[in-house]
Amino acid sequence: MNRFLKGFGIFLALVCIGVLSALAVIGLLLREDEVRVPDLAGQDIVNVIELVRQQGLELKVDRREPHPTLARDTVISQAPPAGSTIKKGRMLRVVVSQGPSDLLAPKIVGDNFRKADITIRQAGFLPGESARVASDTVERDAVIAQCPEAGSPLEKGGTIDMLVSAGKRTDRLIMPQLVGKRPEDALRLVDRMELQHRVIVRQGGGKPAAEARAVLAQKPAAGYPVAPDATVDIIVNK
Repeated sequence: MNRFLKGFGIFLALVCIGVLSALAVIGLLLREDEVRVPDLAGQDIVNVIELVRQQGLELKVDRREPHPTLARDTVISQAPPAGSTIKKGRMLRVVVSQGPSDLLAPKIVGDNFRKADITIRQAGFLPGESARVASDTVERDAVIAQCPEAGSPLEKGGTIDMLVSAGKRTDRLIMPQLVGKRPEDALRLVDRMELQHRVIVRQGGGKPAAEARAVLAQKPAAGYPVAPDATVDIIVNK
């Protein structure tokens, strides 16, 4: 019995060794199918094609784009990143430089947005999105920021977005009722609100001379919000 158990133990040990050896061989075979991704950034695309072929990988150029410092046909970026491990036959994707662009975004920050629009078009580009924001430091209608920044390479016909100043943040006033008031009373009320005013005189439509002059209409109308520097039109009878 002892001899049997001893023999059976040796058999199990041999089986375990065989299984472990098989697993090790399988692991080695699997690892042989994997390669470490080389660093392609900054290399010429011709050299990259050969290097990728030697590694047993495929290559795809996702796109080409201008780059201020990298020469034409140089790899800008890659995916997967350098140093990662992938199986042979997998695809490497790269972005390739077109070289420095002959066209650069003009400087429009600080310009009036109408002038900036003209500058953008004269440079061969198109105005993109524009947004306005209140500013206590930048005068109204001046460009606060642009995207892309001045000096950035840009394709002909590309767009430039602008952030434009809406002027200082102001509190809105509510326009009072002026219609029916005497012109002098209406003017005093507008002056107290520190609004600008413009008096427009119209024919009274044959009303008796003894009838007092009055405000016939106003613009903006009563109840409308107005800025502190707004101008109010006061229409009175003659």
